[in-house]
Amino acid sequence: MKRKNYTTFAAIHLGSEMISMQITEYRNTDRYKVIERCNRRIRLGEATFKNKIIPFKLVSEICEILQGFKLLMEEYGVEEYKMQATTAVREASNQIFLLDQIYNKTGLIVDVVDMPMEIYTKYVAIRNTLKNEKLSSEREGMLMMDISSGGLGVTLVRDEKIAYQENFHVGIIRTKESFERNRRESMHFNKALTEFLSSTIGSVRNELGDERVQYLVLSGTETELLLRMLGLDEEQLVHRIKAEKFHAFFDNMRQMNLPQLIQAYDIPESTAELVLPTVLLYEQLLHLIPAQEIIITADRFIDGMQLLHIGRKTNEAMRKAWEQELISLFHTIGKRYLYDRKHAQQVERLSLIIFDKIAKSYGMGEHERLLLRAACILHDIGKYICMRSHSIYSYQLIMSTDIIGLSNNDKRIVALASYYHANRLFDKTKPNAPQVPENMIAVVAKLAAIVRLADALDRSYMQKIHSCTVTVRDNKLKLQAVSKDDLALEIWTFTDKAAFFEEVYGMEPVLERVNK
Repeated sequence: MKRKNYTTFAAIHLGSEMISMQITEYRNTDRYKVIERCNRRIRLGEATFKNKIIPFKLVSEICEILQGFKLLMEEYGVEEYKMQATTAVREASNQIFLLDQIYNKTGLIVDVVDMPMEIYTKYVAIRNTLKNEKLSSEREGMLMMDISSGGLGVTLVRDEKIAYQENFHVGIIRTKESFERNRRESMHFNKALTEFLSSTIGSVRNELGDERVQYLVLSGTETELLLRMLGLDEEQLVHRIKAEKFHAFFDNMRQMNLPQLIQAYDIPESTAELVLPTVLLYEQLLHLIPAQEIIITADRFIDGMQLLHIGRKTNEAMRKAWEQELISLFHTIGKRYLYDRKHAQQVERLSLIIFDKIAKSYGMGEHERLLLRAACILHDIGKYICMRSHSIYSYQLIMSTDIIGLSNNDKRIVALASYYHANRLFDKTKPNAPQVPENMIAVVAKLAAIVRLADALDRSYMQKIHSCTVTVRDNKLKLQAVSKDDLALEIWTFTDKAAFFEEVYGMEPVLERVNK
């Protein structure tokens, strides 16, 4: 029976190897209890990575499992639920038919998450666990590596900021399925696989250079197997292992082929086939950056789903901390493309003053505020490629960058707002301009119009405006800019850029210089 004043929430993960459900009673992030866990093994990854399609037999099996989950949710009186699918469903060519059958047979709506959001969901859970264990990223920092069936996320955290982030399509099952069975049994397989992995993640080595970290944090679907082979307790939440022990383990493993692994560790062939890709990938990761200690956490994607849901609804401080980490990532991306940090921060600061004054009246909330901050920080990165027509290159760079914490739709909104801060929507003189999907036109226009005004207020790139107040009255947005400098360039540019804002918001922007 549900306890008084508690909400019952079910998180369901349709993964590449397992369908999992976790039912939780919660009041806030400090007061919650998992009351039911269900896991049903189903090997979607092997079918999808090899043939790009989920067989009908598996579709039926998935629906049967979810029908059972639905009955259990009803028994527990679940009030809120979230169901998310990751790599295997994301990459299946018949994804739309699977989702339709799930909905028709169970009534459950499935959200298929992009790889950056998948990595971020697990990242949030792992970071929370590490903070609870008093493991911080101050001084020497930590390199977090999450390996799933179909992908790898590499995140460097230093001084509680994201200093580097990259994602790769080199998960364990995907890597295994990249080689035919006869090749996996060859005596040359270890060397070939090592070279394959080294070349795939070589860009990380180039980016991180001479970085050193205190902790290398490993997580993913195969960590349980790794712990078992190391003789460690799989149920323990956090393991701390000296790097020397890991290297010794890998040195021994590297000498074995598939039959030897099966015999040495008494594991089935299907499991042994995953061991070599797992071990060799971990070894490559260990060589990227010297670390003093290896941390292995038991956090799963479903734990991140649960924490994000409860945290966003009940913990303002946690939500703000997550936002600040994402802001640090936006700046990391900007730095990669030699952005003007002071200009980006000034545009962000002035944009937020405008946004906070009008957002509620125009149907915008915290999520749009985050996307606005991303657009402000990244709107000029195209100048790294070409000063002329930089906005199209800003759009292309943003679209080609994985940004954990943002869905692909979110990223597209940021990229489009960055482009249209310098261009007009529906401009027929630019037939090659990025197209804005109809369902994004309103939000892109609202964000781009604000960035355009704020960018005009720092047209000199000299941060002349020290403070600014905004008032709305009689269909006018009045900005009083405090400055002791000559604002002629900013005033002229602001006047030229104001028409788009008036078109979008239905009020005229007016700029007044105040000398205080």
